[in-house]
Amino acid sequence: MDILDKIRASSKHYAHDIIKIRRLIHQYPELSFQEFKTSKYIYETLKSLKLDSVIKFPPTGVVALLNYDGSSHKKCVGLRADIDALPLTERTDLPFESKNPGIMHACGHDAHTAMLLGAAMILSDLIKELTGCVKFIFQPGEEKNPGGASILIKHGVLKNPGVDVIFGQHLLPNITAGKFGFCPGIMMASQDEIYITVIGKSGHASQPHKAIDPIVVASQVVLAIQNISSRYTNPYEPLTISIGKIEGGSATNIIPQEVKLSGTVRALNSKHRKKTLGLIERTVKGITSSAGAKYKFEISHGYPELVNDKNITSFSSTAAVEYAGAKNVFISEKMMTAEDFSYYLKRIPGTFYWIGAGNTTGLHTPTLNIDESILPYGAGFMAYLAWKYLEGYSK
Repeated sequence: MDILDKIRASSKHYAHDIIKIRRLIHQYPELSFQEFKTSKYIYETLKSLKLDSVIKFPPTGVVALLNYDGSSHKKCVGLRADIDALPLTERTDLPFESKNPGIMHACGHDAHTAMLLGAAMILSDLIKELTGCVKFIFQPGEEKNPGGASILIKHGVLKNPGVDVIFGQHLLPNITAGKFGFCPGIMMASQDEIYITVIGKSGHASQPHKAIDPIVVASQVVLAIQNISSRYTNPYEPLTISIGKIEGGSATNIIPQEVKLSGTVRALNSKHRKKTLGLIERTVKGITSSAGAKYKFEISHGYPELVNDKNITSFSSTAAVEYAGAKNVFISEKMMTAEDFSYYLKRIPGTFYWIGAGNTTGLHTPTLNIDESILPYGAGFMAYLAWKYLEGYSK
């Protein structure tokens, strides 16, 4: 029996357990950096396996090592899953629907976690087949700045032992269950949050000439910053500027003192990213100044663009063809979504890839409902990737 047959057999053996794990995590979702019960469950599950160590990483991360004897000469593969959920009320009517009001695993992190735990189960049984070390990284806070990846890196997650390469996967809705998508080079955008406060002068709605209306000024700001992408940006350089939240006013007959705008800026180029943020502030300054208003402009810098190592991505897509067949492997397009997996890829080679989730609504929607057959299947592929790299990766 070759390694693929062994991995497939093990995936089938653990299929029920992996699906059960996903459903349990799905029922009790927790927000970014508050994944205390999820983290405890992951830790206890890992402790029950044949692993060399299971370590808690602040604030709520868990990292486990397999086939590590303290030697610095062995290769080490990192496999990563994110564990946090979103502030969203679930509407799936599943028997294992979220029991935590207003919180849902609407981005598939429950599935990512279950698949990585499944990979740990499979590789634990096949430890004699491994020629190096595997580091399983269960990461909190992917959905919230500054990103759990950046925090775990600061705490040394890529050291002791040093990780040579890292792999991560993400569900992709409305792609046939079990298909794998790879994107060499730039795959996802950078992501920054902007917070704009327009400060006017309050007054009675019947006397607008005695006030400085921040609602009118803020409206002009929202429209004007859209011109940055349509008139100040190279059309071959993807860029999105979206205002997702507006706060201001208390009554129909009162001109308020201030209005707050919150939004996100996404780009595929670091220089373009920096230039755009400067243009936004310049636009806000110009409009508020012309209206006699004032402003505050704050940036919460988020994740850098995600850039996959081309050689590792080619290696991974070849492994996917071996595992799933050529018809189930595709080259994916770049997307304007963001992922803090990008922080790992700034430090070491690796790749982030898609796994089809079947016919369902999009990510971050209250009705996301994946095809659970991908859970043992995705776990098996992560295990195969780790084995194949350790067995003898070469450029």
